[in-house]
Amino acid sequence: MKGTNNLGLSRMEMYLAIIKVLDKGDSMAQQQIMRKAGINLSVSKEFFNFLIRLGIIREQNLGPRKVYSITVKGQRLCAYFGLDDDSIFSGTGIFRID
Repeated sequence: MKGTNNLGLSRMEMYLAIIKVLDKGDSMAQQQIMRKAGINLSVSKEFFNFLIRLGIIREQNLGPRKVYSITVKGQRLCAYFGLDDDSIFSGTGIFRID
């Protein structure tokens, strides 16, 4: 995959990391989300477009910048995968969001 991250995460793990970051906080800019998720920024647009098309996250214009937030569907997905507690991948530290 072009522009992969350093952690060797699968696409699914990267999608889940983005969703978890948004579930833990308020609306954020794309760079902030990617930094907290530990994912390379070069793949972010593709990932964000996919999650927006599925209705898992939403994009909003806030003045000159775009911010992203989780939808109810995204929150349900977090609950389904257990992302709302810190048990998933707990041994790896991948999904540790401070």
